[in-house]
Amino acid sequence: MNPEVSDWIALTALVTSFVAYLEAKKANKTGEAVNALQKVIEASEKTQTYLLYRAEGGERQREKEWDLAERWSHASFLISRVNIDLSVRLTAKSKFWRNPDTWETDLRASKDISLESVTQHAKRLLESYA
Repeated sequence: MNPEVSDWIALTALVTSFVAYLEAKKANKTGEAVNALQKVIEASEKTQTYLLYRAEGGERQREKEWDLAERWSHASFLISRVNIDLSVRLTAKSKFWRNPDTWETDLRASKDISLESVTQHAKRLLESYA
């Protein structure tokens, strides 16, 4: 049984469709990753602003800290499909902002949740998607 030209055309169309599907899926995943990483960077910037406010003598604002906790939690959820290590660290960061008084310096260091560390991790990941 010899394949006919129409069979080859159909097979070529199928392969082309499959490649297009894979490219679209990859683009969608890249878009999700970039969006998640942007949320991490936004949470970082809001946290930096709050910490600067406090360093300049501003009063502690529990509502602002709870907002930061929610931002870190949301970023952790989004990043979980991209990088589980960063997601776990962001979850810990969210827990910290919910109640910073219960976190000792040693605990923060052992969880590696410093603002600089998680922000740099997110930026390195973002560069890999550029």
